[in-house]
Amino acid sequence: MTQMTGTTIEHEIGISGLLEVRLAHTGVRIRAVEGVTVRIHGGADLESSVRVDRGQGSLSIRAGRDGLIGFGGRQPSPDLVVDVPARATVVIETASGDIDADGLLGEQRYRTASGDLRLHAGSGRIAIDAVSGDIETLVAGNLDLTARTVSGDLTVKATTIQALHVSTTSGDLRVAGRLTGTGPFRVETVSGDVDLAIDGDVRIEMQTVAGDLRSEVAARAEGGRGRRTLTVGNGGPTVTARTMSGDVRLIRTSSAVRDGANLPPQPPVPALAPQPPTPALSPTPALSPMPAVAERDDATGDARLAILRSLERGEIDVAEAGRRLEAVETAEEATDD
Repeated sequence: MTQMTGTTIEHEIGISGLLEVRLAHTGVRIRAVEGVTVRIHGGADLESSVRVDRGQGSLSIRAGRDGLIGFGGRQPSPDLVVDVPARATVVIETASGDIDADGLLGEQRYRTASGDLRLHAGSGRIAIDAVSGDIETLVAGNLDLTARTVSGDLTVKATTIQALHVSTTSGDLRVAGRLTGTGPFRVETVSGDVDLAIDGDVRIEMQTVAGDLRSEVAARAEGGRGRRTLTVGNGGPTVTARTMSGDVRLIRTSSAVRDGANLPPQPPVPALAPQPPTPALSPTPALSPMPAVAERDDATGDARLAILRSLERGEIDVAEAGRRLEAVETAEEATDD
């Protein structure tokens, strides 16, 4: 059932249906609610400023009279408040608008060019892709997070973290919580620093060009130039860290994060139901060919510089840059022998 007035759009999608919101220069607040109905609240011109596509178990809201995604669209959209079933699959995209989400428990995908993103309470599998906006994720339950940002800072606080893959070019990363299961747990940065407040035993394995690995808690340090490890207690889960010049610091866990004291409670929700498939995020661009490694020191320096420039242009990611730098160093050591 669908209802539409000048300021509100309602549509039933079921307990675990799909909601898509794709806008341009607008702020979006998503609120988890009980029930099976999405309610979108906007200004008096809501009907004329967005395109609404209704489906069986789904609702899509797009900006502009031609229904384009809104990145560079011709018409501005009103700020929106969206009430959605807590276990629904949610896909939100904006160009410059901020995104706030409270209490969601289903699969979530967010993309923004310059807006800030704040996720509070809730839990679940979350994917984030941002350019310059800051990201804050405060989760009261289990978290499975994949997040990528270019220049914005990224803060993650969760009661338990089941999987983590976060990367940034120049922003700082802050991660706090207890790691559970087999992960993987990966952090990657070019020039930004990484603070890890891990509750419990953990092992940090770091590969870097010019960064450092430090700890405020008792830990066993191993390794040397370019590769270092820190082990707390019996080791526990392993966090893999790759940086170019950024430092990684293991800091003390606050009681608020450990006990969940400042985490908002999760809303009551219906029993979990199967979720429909959701659109895939855009694939990572193809990697450019690996530069040749020469035998002389000046050629080796040129190869390293070419790799870093490819990384800055976005042609490769931090992990690939690390593999290529490692290949250059291995070739250099073989030549010296």
